[in-house]
Amino acid sequence: MTALLELRETLKNFYVKNEIYLYPLIKFTVALISLLMINNYMGYMELLKHVAVVLVISLTCSFLPKNFIVIVSALYVLMHTYALALECAIVMLAVLAIMFFLYFRYSPKDTLVVLLTPLCFILKVPFIMPVALGLLSAPLSAISLSCGTIVYFIIKFMSDNIAIFSATDAQTGSQKLKVMLDGILDNKAMFITVIVFVLTLIIVYAIRRSSMDHSWNIAMYTGISVSVVLLLICEFLFDLKFSVVSMVIGAVVSLGVCMIIQFLEFNVDYSRTEIVQFEDDEYYYYVKAVPKNILSAPEKKVKRINRQIKGRTVKASQKQEVPRASMSSGAPVRLKNSQNMETPKTIKTANGVSRTAANRENKE
Repeated sequence: MTALLELRETLKNFYVKNEIYLYPLIKFTVALISLLMINNYMGYMELLKHVAVVLVISLTCSFLPKNFIVIVSALYVLMHTYALALECAIVMLAVLAIMFFLYFRYSPKDTLVVLLTPLCFILKVPFIMPVALGLLSAPLSAISLSCGTIVYFIIKFMSDNIAIFSATDAQTGSQKLKVMLDGILDNKAMFITVIVFVLTLIIVYAIRRSSMDHSWNIAMYTGISVSVVLLLICEFLFDLKFSVVSMVIGAVVSLGVCMIIQFLEFNVDYSRTEIVQFEDDEYYYYVKAVPKNILSAPEKKVKRINRQIKGRTVKASQKQEVPRASMSSGAPVRLKNSQNMETPKTIKTANGVSRTAANRENKE
């Protein structure tokens, strides 16, 4: 557990120190994955499938606001739809206009939700989004979740009926428009999935906001169980043609991803929970405090390598040396002892005899 906490703190510190570089890189990666996913799943216009075009647009998105990625992705979907059939493009434009009005009006900060929801459907792990949004966001994120879900089902419907939409007969124009509208309005699987996911998000949010112990774990298990059970019930009632095996596998993978999110965002120690009660002139307060699992800063130990002599710090390797040039010439040398006292001064007499000042005094 300590190793995981150290890894989490290392990742957080690394992101904080390099945020100026990592944030554009993240936007570039999200834009690149979104455009590649659209090209792989649709790919009706050859010009948009060139690698150079995808890279240039993704690089442009990395320097612009994050909502620009949603706009570019919507334009990509619209242009591919236009290459498939004009009638499909008209219907898609109307649907995108309604969704953009709701998205920018109520949840403009949920850029990743709109982009990652179709990707999770393609990867067969759609339960990640409603549960993760219930843990990290507010109920208004249901708008972005619904928009992403609707976009996926419309793209999937066009891909399943490409033979009808790619027909070149002029008399089939009204038929294409009718098929497109029926594919959206009569798509029971789409509407049931939207309802189940919105309900799951609200349930997870309500449990996560409660003060019970292990509320995040209970919210995760409850949210995934409710979504899987409701979709299975709707599968048997309305014959929605959901794959039960892929649904169960996706639920297990989604639970693992949500547990990672919970560890990174809400890692607490319920064994050290404290309940405090106090009052003021107007209210009584009942506070439940649950400490986080964090690593304390390591204590720094300083090791002294010097030895002390009589209140002074002296290095053991420090020595007093007499210059060799002075010793060979016979010139007097001045040395300082450890008590900071000088040697007696040398005085040269008239007959060339060197005597110290102390000897002179004694002789006199």
